Amino acid sequence: MRLALRIAIALLLLPAAEVLVFLLVAWAIGFFPAFALVLLTSFAGGVVLRRVGRGGLAEVRGALGNRARPRDGPESGRLLVALGGILLLLPGFITDIVGAGLLLGPTRRWLGVALGQAFRGDQRQAGKTGPAVIDLEPGEWRAISDKKSPRRRR
Repeated sequence: MRLALRIAIALLLLPAAEVLVFLLVAWAIGFFPAFALVLLTSFAGGVVLRRVGRGGLAEVRGALGNRARPRDGPESGRLLVALGGILLLLPGFITDIVGAGLLLGPTRRWLGVALGQAFRGDQRQAGKTGPAVIDLEPGEWRAISDKKSPRRRR
């Protein structure tokens, strides 16, 4: 199955999963405390987005004043913190857990490195497994048939 199709299916199933998890939490702690928790995490997401927005503006201004390039990309972490804030802002406990995970430093660093390698196309793992293509001279190889040869008895 293609990755885009899997993502589309996951996005379609996310609201149903969020409702199910909300009902389970509401059953465990009560409806009003669960609703208050959803409101509290949404408020926290707004605070995170506001803080990231102001800090990002100050970083760009400072970089323009120094004629330096601002730190952008997954390594800076600002994008992942903003994504965490957006996920906290959305109602639901699943997105809140993922968003809170993005606010944690170790998770953000791990994901930033993984995304950076994916976007740059780093081939560090290719050196460990060997090259994808090996060029051989005509005398260095021979054709092997696909048919299984009968076993020889001794």
